[in-house]
Amino acid sequence: MLVYAINLPEHADRRRHLAGACGAAGLNVVWFDAIDGRTVPGDEIASRGSYPEAGSYALTPTQYGCYLSHVRCWQAFLETRAPLVAIFEDDVHLAEDIGPFLQQAENWFPEDGDIVKLETCLQPVRLEASPVDTVFGRDLYRLKSRHLGSAAYILSRKGAHKLLENSDKFAMGVDAVMFNPRARLKHGMINYQVDPAICIQDDIGHRCGLPSLGFFSVNPVPKSRKSRGANAFEYGIYLIGDCLRRTKLRLGCLIGGCRKRTVDFRQSADPSCQSAKPSYKAAI
Repeated sequence: MLVYAINLPEHADRRRHLAGACGAAGLNVVWFDAIDGRTVPGDEIASRGSYPEAGSYALTPTQYGCYLSHVRCWQAFLETRAPLVAIFEDDVHLAEDIGPFLQQAENWFPEDGDIVKLETCLQPVRLEASPVDTVFGRDLYRLKSRHLGSAAYILSRKGAHKLLENSDKFAMGVDAVMFNPRARLKHGMINYQVDPAICIQDDIGHRCGLPSLGFFSVNPVPKSRKSRGANAFEYGIYLIGDCLRRTKLRLGCLIGGCRKRTVDFRQSADPSCQSAKPSYKAAI
């Protein structure tokens, strides 16, 4: 399977970590140098973004660099003939069965799917009541709510086209464009979630008992920079649309029988691990 990994050249330790994990899993990785947003002129960032349009965010340089790095991966993927691509950021931990799980992806990837999210942020999300499939002991659910994070996912060609068309202007972080169904976008994304997750970022992996490698996130979401637009009318129109999107999502969950739960991470391929109840759940 086609596998891309994003890494800043200065973070050689992260590259060694992910290269070792992928090598052990039998995965051949195509490496992409991440865009360091700190080196990008501010006027370029401003011209690519939609801020101060109502509901948009003024992206930090690191958020801009992260977003553009993923965009380049999507573009490169569409230049190939591969049906799917797995994309990783360099700070993820991979479960033991990631190799066969990805190698069989073309057999189980949902026909209507845009993205399958491989990681968890250990926060409550809404999933459809029943899984659509079970792959190597991991259930595959339709994801019906926001579940941020862009460190590990499988993308279809249809999904890549949607994401690029949704990214003509950068209005929010890349993970919100991918995994926030309430976001105002040209095309809604059809997302699925692996549960238990097969990947997790290092800065929260310790909550599942994984050793911390010190790869802490430097990409916080600037909630205070959300724009109210040029005037009250523009912001009011945004709020009405946002309310309608939220109502649609809630009705869909009510009709579809969604359930709210925290997606676990499971390191071992042993199915018996599914019954474990990690202590981090009590803290959510």
